[in-house]
Amino acid sequence: MVNRVGGLASGMDIDALVKKLMTAEKAPLNKLYQKKQTYEWQRDAYRSVNTKLKTFDTYIADNFILKNITSKTASSSNSNLVSAIATGSAAGSLSIEGVSQLATAARKVGDQVNAVGTTKMSDLKATGTIEFKAIQSNGQLASEATKIEITSDMTVNQFISKVNSSNAGINAVFENGRFSFTAKNTGDVKGDEEIKITGENDIFAKLGFGDPDKVQTTEGKNAIFTVNGIATERTSNTFTISGYNVTLKETFNGLQTLSDKYKAAVEEFKNAEAYLKDKQANLITKKDAYGASDINSYTDAHEQAYAAAFSKSLSISQQLQYNKLGSNTWGNLSTEEIDFIKDRTSVQDIKDQLDGSTLSDESKAKLKKLDDKTLDVLVSNKDQLTDFKAQADYAKYGVKLKDFNQDAISALKDFGSTYDSNKSIAEIHQQIDENKNFTTEVKDALKSLSKDDLTKLIATDEGTLKTYQEKAQDDDLKQKYSQLGDALIKGLHDGTKNVGDLTPEQKKAWDKLSPEIAKFSALADQNIKRSEFITADAEEKAAQTRLNEATSTLNAATADATAAGILKDDGNGGKTIDETKVNAAPKSQAVTMTATTNIDDMVNKIKEFVTTYNGLIKDFTDQTKESKYRDYTPLTSEQKEEMSENEIKLWEEKAKSGLLRGDTLIREGLSSMRSLVYQSNPGIDSKYNSLFSIGITTTKNYNDGGTLEIDETKLRKVLEEDPDAVEKLFKNSGGKEQDTVNGQTVDTRGYLQKLRSSMKTLEINIEKKAGRSSMTDNQYTLGKNLIDTESRIDTWKSKLETIEARYWKQFTAMEQAINKANSQSSMFSQGS
Repeated sequence: MVNRVGGLASGMDIDALVKKLMTAEKAPLNKLYQKKQTYEWQRDAYRSVNTKLKTFDTYIADNFILKNITSKTASSSNSNLVSAIATGSAAGSLSIEGVSQLATAARKVGDQVNAVGTTKMSDLKATGTIEFKAIQSNGQLASEATKIEITSDMTVNQFISKVNSSNAGINAVFENGRFSFTAKNTGDVKGDEEIKITGENDIFAKLGFGDPDKVQTTEGKNAIFTVNGIATERTSNTFTISGYNVTLKETFNGLQTLSDKYKAAVEEFKNAEAYLKDKQANLITKKDAYGASDINSYTDAHEQAYAAAFSKSLSISQQLQYNKLGSNTWGNLSTEEIDFIKDRTSVQDIKDQLDGSTLSDESKAKLKKLDDKTLDVLVSNKDQLTDFKAQADYAKYGVKLKDFNQDAISALKDFGSTYDSNKSIAEIHQQIDENKNFTTEVKDALKSLSKDDLTKLIATDEGTLKTYQEKAQDDDLKQKYSQLGDALIKGLHDGTKNVGDLTPEQKKAWDKLSPEIAKFSALADQNIKRSEFITADAEEKAAQTRLNEATSTLNAATADATAAGILKDDGNGGKTIDETKVNAAPKSQAVTMTATTNIDDMVNKIKEFVTTYNGLIKDFTDQTKESKYRDYTPLTSEQKEEMSENEIKLWEEKAKSGLLRGDTLIREGLSSMRSLVYQSNPGIDSKYNSLFSIGITTTKNYNDGGTLEIDETKLRKVLEEDPDAVEKLFKNSGGKEQDTVNGQTVDTRGYLQKLRSSMKTLEINIEKKAGRSSMTDNQYTLGKNLIDTESRIDTWKSKLETIEARYWKQFTAMEQAINKANSQSSMFSQGS
C-alpha cells in the first residue's frame, strides 16, 4: 500500500489532482456502466412487450375462447311454463309439448330430539365421524363419501354449519328439535338413495334417524317432459339441450307426457330385448367357432396353431404365466432354487421345508423374502421353471441373435477363445469388425450389446446359444407377423389380398413369412375367431346392460302411469294406455322456443377485439420507430449528482427512447400476425373463410404496422347471412395445426388460435433474448451480455486501483524529493 503524502512541500492540492486524473482514466469504466444500463433498459423493454402479449392473450381467452362469439337471443311462447336462454350453438326451434313432473330434491327429516342449537353434540352422544354421500350435479351418487368430524365441544349449530360448508352436497337445518338433510341437487339416482349415510349409523340414529317409521323421507325425482315429440327426463329443471338452456317452471299436459314416456319405454324394452337375443345368438356362434367357454381360455386349436408358427417360443398359456412375475424374477432363480421348488407341492410345503433344506443361506433368504402370491406362481409352474429361466436369460441378452446361424454360433465360440473382457469396448468392437467369420448382421448384433452382456453371451454354452438363436428367429417372425396383422395374412393366403398392394415394410415382412404362410394363416384364423369371440362377448354384455336399463325405465314409467290412472288391461295379460282418459285431460299449447342471432352484439364484440388488437399493434410499431437520441447516453453517478431530479427524469426519457427501434424480433412478429388476416381457412366449408372475406382488412398505410379496419356494412351482411361461419372463422374448436383436407396437410385452426400461436412464438423468441423474471442471467442473450459486462467492469475497477496507486506513488516521491531539497537548502543557508 502506498503511503499517501499531501502537498505540504509542493503547495499543490494532490487529492484534487489525482481525482481529476482518475476522472479521465475512468472514461472506459463509465462507458461499461452505461452499456450495462442500456442492456438492462433493453431487457426491461422486451419484457414489457411480453407482458402486453400475455395481457392480450388473456383478453382473447376470457372473451372469445371461453365464450361464444355468436350471440343469440331465445324467445319462449310461454315463459311462465318454460323459459330458455340461447347459447351460440342454438339452432332451429325447440318444442316442449308437456311436463308431467318437475325435478325435486331428496330429503330426510328425523324424529324429535332433546336439544337446541347451543346443545353440545356430546350431550346427544353423537360424536365421532359421520360420512355423507349425496346426488351430484351429473345425477350420480358421489363416488366418495364426505367425512364430517364431530368433536365433543361442537354444538348443534356448529355441526349444521360444518355440514353446509362442506362438499357433502347437503343442506342441513335444525329447527324445533329436528334435523333435516336435503340434497343440494335435484333428481333421482336410479336404483339407489339420493342421500346416504355411509359412516357410523349410530351417530345418525342419535340425531333422530334411528326408527325408520319416524323418519320422513322424500325421494328425489327427475323432471319428466316431452321435447320435439320425444319423452325423456332430466335430474334438474334447468338443463341444456340443442344449444338452449331450458328451465321448466310448471307442469302441463302431464297425462300426455306420461303416456308418451310409457309408450317410449315399452318400445325401448322390446328393442333392447330383441337386441339382446340377437347378441346372445351371435355370441354362441362366435364361441362355438373358437371353441372355448370363456374369453380367458385358449383352445387346443389356437395353442397348436401358435406352436406351429413359433415352435421355440413359450405357448400362449405359458406366456401368460411367465408375464405374472416377469423376466427379473425368473432370471434371478438359481439352479438349486429351481430344483428345490420342483420337489414342492404347495406354498406351505416350500415354507415348511425351507429351513431344513440343503439350500445355501443366500437362497433361503431370497425365498423367504418372496410373498405368498409369488411363491404360488412359482410352485404352480414348477414344470416350466427351467424354460422360464432360459426365457428370462434370453430376454436379457440373447435377443440380438436372429441373424445368427450355426456357422455364426461356431464363429462366436472361436471368437471367445481370444476375447479379453479387460479390453476397452472400442478395442472389442475393432476385434469384432476384423473377424472375417462374422457377417455384417452378426457384427452389428454383437456391437449393439453392452460389454457385460457380450461377456455373458460368449461364456454361454453352444447348446443354449442355439436355443437363443431359434427363439430370436421366432421373435423376428412374431414381429413380421405383427407388421402384417391377422386379416392381411389371411387375405394374402386366401388370395383376397394382393401382394403388390403391400408397402415396402409389409413386403419385407411377407417375404419372411411366405415360405410357410399356411401355418401363419392358420394362426391368423384362430386369432380372428378369438377376436370375434371377444367382441361378441362385449356386445352381449352391453346388450344386457341396455335391457337392464330399459327394464328399470319401463318399471318407473309403469309406476307413474299407474299412479296417474291412465293404464288399462290390454286383454292379453298386459297393460296399455287408456287413450280416452289421456285425450279427455285439459290440453295446453306446446311451448316453442326460437333463437335469433344478435347481430349488434356480435359486431360490437368484433369491433372491441379490433380496437384492442390495434392498440397492441400500434404500441409495438411505435416502439420499433421510436427516435433514438445518441447524444443522450445513460447518466453516470457523478453526472446525476450535478443534476436535479427533474433534469435526470427528462434526460433518461431521451436516453431510453429508441431501445427497440428497428427491432427484428418485433417486426417479424408483427409481420406474422399481419399475414393471418389474408389467410383462408380450408377447414371452413363457406366462402367466408378469411377475415378479408367478412370485411376485416389491414389499413392501406403500411406504416401503421398492420392495424385492422372494419367494413361494418359488409360485416353485418355476412353475419346476417352466415353467423356460424364467422364464429368458426374466429374460433374453430375442431381445427388442427396439421389437418388433412383433400389429401393435403393444412392448418384448420381458427384465426384466434393462429393469432395466439403467432404471439406465443414471438413471446418465446423474446424470452430467448431478454428472459423472464424467473430465469438466471446465463439463460438468455442479454443476460449473458450483462454477465460479460459486469466481468469487464470488475477488471477495470482493479485496473483503476492500480493506476490510482501509481499516481499517488509518483506524487509522494515528488513530495519527498521537494522535502529533501528544502532540507538541503536550509543546511546551506545555516552554514553561510
